Amino acid sequence: MPGSRFSLLLLEPGEIYFEDFSVTCTQENGITSQRGRLRLCSKSVLFEPTDFKYPILKANLSYCSSISEEEDLMVIKCTQIVEMLGVAPYVFVKNSFTLKFTFHYATSKECLYRLSQLHRASTLPPKDQQEMMEAIVHSRHSRVHFDPCWLEDLHESIQFEAKVIQVSPLVSNPGRVVLTSTRLYYQPYNREPVDVMKIRLTDMERVVRRRYLLQNSALEIYCKEHCATKYLFLALDNTALCDELFKRLEPKSMPNTGLEVATLQWQHGCLSNYDYLLFLNSTADRSFNDLTQYPVFPWVVKDFTSATLDLEDPSIYRDLSLPVGALNQNRLKQLLERFADMPEPKFLYGSHYMAPGFVLFYLARKYPQLVLCLHGGRFDHPDRMFNSLQQTWQNVLNGAADYKELVPEFYGGEGDFLVNYLGINFGNRSSDGRPVHDVELPPWANSPQDLIAKLRQALESEHVSRNLHLWIDLIFGHLQRGPKAIEARNLFHPLCYEAYLHACLEELFKIVILLPDSTLFLVVIITGSVDLCAVIDPVTRLMYEIQILEFGQIPRQLFTKPHPARFAGLIPTPLSLMTSPEQNGSQEEEDGTESRTRSWSQSRLSDLQIHTVFHGHKKSVTGLAFNSQSGDVQAVSVSLDGFLKAYKLRDGKQVLSVCPIESSPLTACLNLPESNTFVLGTLQNEVALYQIDCCRLDNVAHVHDDNITALGIGNDENEGNFILASASADCSVKLWRVRRTSSSSHFRFRPPTDLVAELEHDSSVVSLDFHPAGLKLATGTKDGQIHLWEVPSGLPLDTLSGHSNEVSAVKFSPDGSKLVSVGHDGLLQVFQVDIDPPQMVARREEMVALDKNEDFRCLAWDGLSILLGTALGEMLIFDLVTFKVVRRVQAHGPGALTCIAVAPSVDDLVVVTAGQDGRVCFWRPLPIVA
Repeated sequence: MPGSRFSLLLLEPGEIYFEDFSVTCTQENGITSQRGRLRLCSKSVLFEPTDFKYPILKANLSYCSSISEEEDLMVIKCTQIVEMLGVAPYVFVKNSFTLKFTFHYATSKECLYRLSQLHRASTLPPKDQQEMMEAIVHSRHSRVHFDPCWLEDLHESIQFEAKVIQVSPLVSNPGRVVLTSTRLYYQPYNREPVDVMKIRLTDMERVVRRRYLLQNSALEIYCKEHCATKYLFLALDNTALCDELFKRLEPKSMPNTGLEVATLQWQHGCLSNYDYLLFLNSTADRSFNDLTQYPVFPWVVKDFTSATLDLEDPSIYRDLSLPVGALNQNRLKQLLERFADMPEPKFLYGSHYMAPGFVLFYLARKYPQLVLCLHGGRFDHPDRMFNSLQQTWQNVLNGAADYKELVPEFYGGEGDFLVNYLGINFGNRSSDGRPVHDVELPPWANSPQDLIAKLRQALESEHVSRNLHLWIDLIFGHLQRGPKAIEARNLFHPLCYEAYLHACLEELFKIVILLPDSTLFLVVIITGSVDLCAVIDPVTRLMYEIQILEFGQIPRQLFTKPHPARFAGLIPTPLSLMTSPEQNGSQEEEDGTESRTRSWSQSRLSDLQIHTVFHGHKKSVTGLAFNSQSGDVQAVSVSLDGFLKAYKLRDGKQVLSVCPIESSPLTACLNLPESNTFVLGTLQNEVALYQIDCCRLDNVAHVHDDNITALGIGNDENEGNFILASASADCSVKLWRVRRTSSSSHFRFRPPTDLVAELEHDSSVVSLDFHPAGLKLATGTKDGQIHLWEVPSGLPLDTLSGHSNEVSAVKFSPDGSKLVSVGHDGLLQVFQVDIDPPQMVARREEMVALDKNEDFRCLAWDGLSILLGTALGEMLIFDLVTFKVVRRVQAHGPGALTCIAVAPSVDDLVVVTAGQDGRVCFWRPLPIVA
């Protein structure tokens, strides 16, 4: 209500506000008579005077001795009144009070009946009280229906309706959510703070699944900047209802970035440390709307005494590989000694690194109303408040039970939470009598804005960037729980873990003490575990809700393997395309080279245009390779028509067309390094060596029991020799040693003498690729499996799953740290393969329109950009950093784009594609206009 001082924060956490009445309140002496509003709540009744100079009066129902009617007046007699005036500690006045209320638009009987029910419930034992209160709430809310008059459009149709709780810091407000064809409506039962909230579906930026009270039954809706409602956190009755609403909302919102994609973007420097931490917090169900799961950020700087802050000095930074509790070795030693003598369940730290009390410890100056709500109308003792960064850091470092981290506000915004803008009287410190005012800043910060800016610079520093993954392992990753958490000195009280509260309810002993002020204190000894959803007893359920509010909660675990370091696996080199010193400057690299390779420019890829088209093949093209021995780079294609053709890249002319092996359709080809020798695979199970300069077939060997599907070449242990891999539909890959002859430009290949190893598979092998160092081989099969093998021993290393259909292509990154795969199932995957075991770091499905029923047939990549060929003949330019298709062009058809490669040109980017249509196409970027 406009101009109202009433707020749901004036109630106890979990208390429900029902309705209000326009009244005049008269004290017992009859002298003081004030007009205002009487507000009925589940545990109290409040009177809000219209005149702002008078305090709001609150009477807890447990302190009311009687509620009666006298001559059309409602009379409340109580022994304590709470006075609330402005943002200040509440005044608790104990005396005998008689309050008389005259109703302006309703009768006293209407209010008396409702209030008497609530008063009677307050006099019952805790269990009966909670049961009766739930019955009253259910009865009142079940009579409230969504008012169709709120619909903005006559043509709107209601598609979904359910009971919900709107969650905001320390407030849970029941209501109804209604989804129509164009809008989402939230109608609070008590019409507080508004009658109804309306959000256009087109104004929704994203919808995120959330946990609420450890149940996966909530959604958080983020809206666009211009909207009056920026976000809305809604908790539904159960997971099934939440699933249904999410399913209906998801297509209408922008797609959420996947965890693997965000990690890859962070690794490549496209996401800042700050943004990545915000993303991880959100993905782990931590929200600014839920103080029990508020986002957590690390302490980064530990120097709060120096006059200047040198971000290049590693000594100013906190050790991110250790939890806060383990930073002080003396304290850790004492904790470990206690841990050794502790009965089960054991823990190192009895308090958490982020809980509602810790959040408001930092933000008390910005949100004093929340502090009063959380602490029962009082501020904390002045000596215990957030007075100084240096003092707080020392407490965190040395305190017996202080392990708190920081909140995001330390690294973003203007630092207004550090300043007492409202001039609130928080009291005086006992040490020197000084009043609690602004937070004392370290000497190296001249203002709150300067402090935030420097802490942000520290967060984004190279030192932190290279170590932040260690802290992520502790908070969101594989060191978060279990035996690894013990080894990492990262084990917290059992009540901080979802798993501890989410098993079956077996043995529960509880002591419930009801103190005179109706504050419920619960001491719980648990020898089993608790599933909050299965707890039927209302008191027990309330007890666990209180524990969830009081204890910090471990975030949802996001990673079960070590998190990759930032910039680890960043690919600075491409498959090809050398950059001349003139293009790249004359600066030499540390290894002495005067030129270096560079990644394909995204702008150049986006400008690709078809340059030359060759129509020579009569059947599908099955392989592409390049040869630069003649001086001019040549592209070579082979086809099921049995022909091998060569083309000059510079001139765009065909220079060769031969049929190397009579009546043998060709299925694959490659060029042996620094030679004119090509290896050919056939549909007749053969592998052949062919000298392209003199058109001579050196030898043809029958090496498999079915057709050859792919070929690969890797370095051998013996200098000058190579390992040839041949894949076949006979479910095997064979490794052969190809020896250089005395002429140095020719090679010898003599099966079976040169057979090194045979790699057995469970289905046809359709793709393979050698690691750049030649020590590993990746193979893809028809049933969707990817296998890694040691070369030349042929020992199996790992099996990577994920595809549900044929793996069309596998390719290592130029530095060998990653492996990308694509398949007929329309799935693209990126694996980190320089760690043990390999780990999937990115996955993308359905990148194309679903109605096209496409699949992927081939790829080329430089580590940052991927060129994809599809079954419908399209070429997709895919940015692996943003994980988006930046361009799509129809390259071939009818039929699939079967081969794609980037030429090793020193002049400019040349992409060569080939397809089932028999065409070979050269693609070049548009010329750069000066």
